[in-house]
Amino acid sequence: MDLAVGDDGNLYVADGTYFYVVRPDGSLETVGMLFSPGYPGFLRGLAPAGPGTFVVATSGGQIARYRPGDGETDYLADGFDQLYGVAVGPGDTIVFAELGTGRVHSLRSGDVEVLASGLQDPVGVAFDTNGRPLVAESGAGRVVRLAGAAETVVDGLQRPQGFSWRRNALHRRCRAKEVITFDLNTGDRAVVASGLPIGPPPVWNPAAQGNAAVLRPQGPFAGITAGPDGTLYVSADGDGSVLALRRVNT
Repeated sequence: MDLAVGDDGNLYVADGTYFYVVRPDGSLETVGMLFSPGYPGFLRGLAPAGPGTFVVATSGGQIARYRPGDGETDYLADGFDQLYGVAVGPGDTIVFAELGTGRVHSLRSGDVEVLASGLQDPVGVAFDTNGRPLVAESGAGRVVRLAGAAETVVDGLQRPQGFSWRRNALHRRCRAKEVITFDLNTGDRAVVASGLPIGPPPVWNPAAQGNAAVLRPQGPFAGITAGPDGTLYVSADGDGSVLALRRVNT
């Protein structure tokens, strides 16, 4: 599902019942798993939140601070319907998307506030350089900025999901099996990769029977994140891989 580059520079992968780190040599290491000490539950959204710490969204409707190295989780908020993307912004403000209700929330110092409602399938979230939340409104085919009302930033997309923000550019994942870069200064957009293995249909996970933490619809959610060197990492939910997109100098 979601991806994040941690403070240590390594790529971390939220894969539901497993949490992985991808080492520089490409090897995959299990950092946590369901029923291991302190594991927060079926992981969907993922955001770095300091050394060895991540804020996560679970299919059980929880937002939590997870420290896999210590085997500890602090639950920050609960009772939400189909959580997906989560991001940590200025002042440790956490913003997260609740697809089941069409709402986007902020969480700070234990207080939850509704930032937007009536959205069509909000999924991915991020902050722009001015600390304003950006949301992938998948059902409407657009990205909106939340500054009072929902302001369209990018439109004409096909079921946008995860996205990453870097230097005034949005790197978007779309159900059209593409990664799109959109420059907020100029309005220019470009397809940087296409024909990617993206997109199983929404499913109900039969293996979840008997486990209240994952007895929720498991729709597709494909994350993307940027590394410090500009590499884009893409979760290819169509075949269970993680892809690295790098600029080729010619």
